[in-house]
Amino acid sequence: MNIHEDLLENFSILKLSNANEAETRKKLIDKVLEDVLGWKEADITYEERVSEDGNSSFADYIVRTANTSFVVEAKRIGTSFLEVPKKRRVKLNSAFLRGETGDAIRQVRNYCRSKSIPYAVVTNGDQWIVFPATRTDGVEFSSSHAIVFDSLEQVLVEEFDFFVSILSRNGVIEGNLDVELIGRSEDQIEERRLNNFHTASNGKEPNPIYPLIENAVLAAFSDSIVNGDSDLLEKCYVKNADRMKFDNKIKMHLSKREPLFDSQPKRPLRRREASALEDSLKATIEKARPLAILILGTVGAGKTTFLQFTRRVTARDFFKDRQDKVYPHWIEVDFRDFSKSDNPKDFLYRNIFSYLKKDAFFSDYNRAIRSAYKQEIDSLKNGPMFLVSQNEEKFNEKVTEKILEDYNQITPYVDNLLSYASSKTSVFLVVDNVDQFEDEKIQSEIFSDAIALSSKLRLNLIISMRESTYVKHRNSPIFDAFDFDPLQIEPPEIPAVLSKRFFMAKQMLEGEQGEFKAPGGADFKVSDLSVFMEVVQSSVLGTEVGNRIDVLANNDVRLALRMTREFMARGYTDPAKALRKFRKDGRYTMPKQEAFRSILLGNQAVYSEKYSVIGNPFDSRLGKTHAQELRLFVLAALVKVNSEAGSQYVESPSIKEKLNVIGFSEDDVSKVLEDLCEFRFLHTSSHGKPNSNSNFYPSRLGGYLVKELIGDFTFLENVLMDTFIADRGVWEQLKSKTQEIQSEKDVVERLERRVERVRCFYGYMISLYQPLVSEGHLRSLDSSWLTNPLLEQREALESNFKRAIDSAKRNYR
Repeated sequence: MNIHEDLLENFSILKLSNANEAETRKKLIDKVLEDVLGWKEADITYEERVSEDGNSSFADYIVRTANTSFVVEAKRIGTSFLEVPKKRRVKLNSAFLRGETGDAIRQVRNYCRSKSIPYAVVTNGDQWIVFPATRTDGVEFSSSHAIVFDSLEQVLVEEFDFFVSILSRNGVIEGNLDVELIGRSEDQIEERRLNNFHTASNGKEPNPIYPLIENAVLAAFSDSIVNGDSDLLEKCYVKNADRMKFDNKIKMHLSKREPLFDSQPKRPLRRREASALEDSLKATIEKARPLAILILGTVGAGKTTFLQFTRRVTARDFFKDRQDKVYPHWIEVDFRDFSKSDNPKDFLYRNIFSYLKKDAFFSDYNRAIRSAYKQEIDSLKNGPMFLVSQNEEKFNEKVTEKILEDYNQITPYVDNLLSYASSKTSVFLVVDNVDQFEDEKIQSEIFSDAIALSSKLRLNLIISMRESTYVKHRNSPIFDAFDFDPLQIEPPEIPAVLSKRFFMAKQMLEGEQGEFKAPGGADFKVSDLSVFMEVVQSSVLGTEVGNRIDVLANNDVRLALRMTREFMARGYTDPAKALRKFRKDGRYTMPKQEAFRSILLGNQAVYSEKYSVIGNPFDSRLGKTHAQELRLFVLAALVKVNSEAGSQYVESPSIKEKLNVIGFSEDDVSKVLEDLCEFRFLHTSSHGKPNSNSNFYPSRLGGYLVKELIGDFTFLENVLMDTFIADRGVWEQLKSKTQEIQSEKDVVERLERRVERVRCFYGYMISLYQPLVSEGHLRSLDSSWLTNPLLEQREALESNFKRAIDSAKRNYR
């Protein structure tokens, strides 16, 4: 006898004996909840006290996970819900809420409202009524609908699949009950983010000295310095890789991704392998077989800079134009200028054609073009154009027409010239930035066309791409058919990069004069603008500001340079004060909180995750209040694993299993993992994007977020502006405090209100986070999942508040 038959038989016996509520629950309802619907013992509480208006009663069952809950009110089997219509969906109006049915529905509805539980079930073991008890979307209870199963036969046989789909543990976790009862699984409907209502939060004016130094800053701190002259490139290039393995400040092991190859590729930023690419280039002169090299690195690691440094500095003599003989060629095709509407093959040929037109050798008829077309000219001369060839002038006209026809068509002209050149010297086709588009089809076409062109014309091929792009394509026939030698570009040390850029900016500004308006309107003259750059440098290098830039960049040099530019443009509003202090004391350090704030905001007036260099750990953007802290919950657990077990990966199935135990769907967890990787809080060990089989580990940025930033006043004050606030009371408090801050003129009073606002926000975040920990305890998750970083950082935050207020009182009272 299966469970269905067993339950139907129990029902018949209980009905005949007119069983009481206790028997009905034990022999029928308990079994439906646990054996049919799959709810676990830890998910269900029995006879939980419900108190309201001084009165206490007890809810028969509260079925709860970290993400949702519903109350089940049981009645004895003899209780008949005669008013239940014979249809699946019934409106909860007065016509339905009569007699014992209405009494039972109102009773459990009150339990739900008292406990802030969204859904309810009323059952006598035979009939089951499922309905939304509390709504946050403005729909009245009387306008809502209940789902009715009017017999146990319908529950277990006729409508079994539907019953299980909405009330089973898996179905509820997947959001099916939400969708059936209220039409969606999200409960965050209103636009309750402060940045939608306040366009400026304690806004700052741009740095008034910046227009005087802007050109130097843009030149020295540009991420496209490769477009400058070779001397500038040589001065700014950093040859040492960042090899930090342990961050002592946050006591965190910095894990590395799994190797991409069976044998370790050469790493040109290591001293002993610094000349790896240059040596390979020179070796092609003696080799009969063309070279194929992959340049691999993470986003912002400096792949393009490395290629340009090789071409224009270390190997410039190798590619030097010569009049006496054929010389090697470096033909670069940068796919940053490629558009989706373009054809990769045509794009390659157009760029090569452009190089041929400008190059001294290829644009010379006598040195290159005549030789490239010699075989074809001789063939025409001895064949179909033999008679015309007797007249040299006329024959030359025909040859010119033929070459010009190829020239206009581009492809045959390029093929002829490169085929000739590659037979005489080394020609390198260097394909960069192939992954500007995430479209795998476009990427495959680029690889395929570049490899085919190189093979046809016997060119040496160098392709530069992100490691993640290589991971996506490494098993494709394109890569299998071509024997590439990999070079891995490790990110350089960010402080070393910034140090060289500051040096360059100071050189460019040395002796330059200027004048700007100081706060208050007075004109302030500067006799040497490089002094201000010295002030900025001393405020960044070797300071907490510099460390923040290093951490937030997460090995992305381009991002570090962008943050430094933003800091100089908006991170300080009183350069006159800085210069006076520097002249007087010989040193001055800019306020770190202003610098950090400018980095977080970028060019926005108010923090927005969409535009910031750092994501918001307090809002998972799933539209579900109970899941709002899921980003931080997952990240904190993985950081804890790292701290306790050292450098260690955590498997995706393991993460999803643990979160399913406490009530979160696989889709929601997958979205959270994708976001954590996108915001660089987590990495996958495989170098690729997260998938169902990925292994994860926290980045240094992720470690700092959990162990430092969530207790930082400046960080919290900004990210709260783009965090959803579901609780209406907290929302009104935060809105009110924000208005008070914007209208308050006294600096100390304004700061105290800012502290109150952050304290209110922080307390609310703790209230959202703690239920996740409690559910983890209840279901015996590993200790790494039971940490509450918000509680751990609260003392640090309070100290942060005190320092800020004490400093304000010293300076302004």
